Amino acid sequence: MSQDSPFRVAIVGCGNISRAYGNSLNTRPEKVQILGAYDIDSERANAYTEEFGGQAYPRLESVLEDNRIEAVVNLTIHSAHAEVTAAALKAGKHVHVEKPLATNRQDGQMVVNLAEEKGLRLSASPFTFLGEGQQTVLRSIQSGQIGQVLTAYAEMNWARIERWHSNPVPFYQRGVGPMLDVGVYALTFLTSVLGRVKDVQGHAEICQPERRSNTGESYRVTTPDQVTGFLHFDSGITARLTASFLGFSKQVGAEFHGETGSIFISSSHDFNAAVELHTFDHGWQPIPYVAEPFAGVEWGRAVFQMADAVRKDAPQRCTGRQANHVLEICLGILDSAEQGGAVVPIESTFQPPISLY
Repeated sequence: MSQDSPFRVAIVGCGNISRAYGNSLNTRPEKVQILGAYDIDSERANAYTEEFGGQAYPRLESVLEDNRIEAVVNLTIHSAHAEVTAAALKAGKHVHVEKPLATNRQDGQMVVNLAEEKGLRLSASPFTFLGEGQQTVLRSIQSGQIGQVLTAYAEMNWARIERWHSNPVPFYQRGVGPMLDVGVYALTFLTSVLGRVKDVQGHAEICQPERRSNTGESYRVTTPDQVTGFLHFDSGITARLTASFLGFSKQVGAEFHGETGSIFISSSHDFNAAVELHTFDHGWQPIPYVAEPFAGVEWGRAVFQMADAVRKDAPQRCTGRQANHVLEICLGILDSAEQGGAVVPIESTFQPPISLY
């Protein structure tokens, strides 16, 4: 395959996030081409391909049997991620999967092992550490602007999913919740900057057990909607993370505190998040971005990066191994909370991604 030919992909799962991916991927047709889409709701797949191009596949097997497709972009619901990813890998397709990689340790490790056995690329969200704001933090810390990092704090207070999502119920069931749905953004960012986590502790609770969707449907919350985790890194650093589906918090973003100063970023999610430096001699001042930031999130960025990695046989930055490490951290925090804050070891390893700039 020529290095200059578009990377041919199919979308599997045409739900809430798929339009953001479609709009983004279609901005770079020379790099990525959408050949089609599949959804268990055929009307959604038809509507998707009418808007973004390609054909609507009647079955998942039809996607996997199409030899033109090089990669599957797996945007299914959380509980289907591992099953669809595994099926695509077994069919010889590269995969980019939305977060989380899986909902349990066994499935997470299974898809990582399968990709490596097959010699295929497994890319996984969150990829927002690739944002210009996040990369600015990484370069600033690596260049020693605050000296050795001593501790870090991160906040993913996402308010109530039911305010805007058409199907919020799965987000409040075991295997999802705020840590696995949005805590993963901060965790991927923290591990990209600080490296491997060796063990964790957690506190979690269901603060609002009865919820109501924006259509009036009432349902019960069966997994904690408020979670706090403490991360102990191989380097000796301890960081704290909060993930919540509750109120409208002003506590956002992440802070890194070092020997000679502090760095603040206003979001672990948005590429154009504000980045500021505070030293002993100067108060908070903005840090120039490493590059002109994308406004919001460029949802196709991980797929674009995987396309480059495949075409050029180069290392990729969003890896299944890091996503699996983040998954194990999430589950470890929740396990620790159930065990009264016990220390839970983290077994998985990964290679921190090299910076973009």
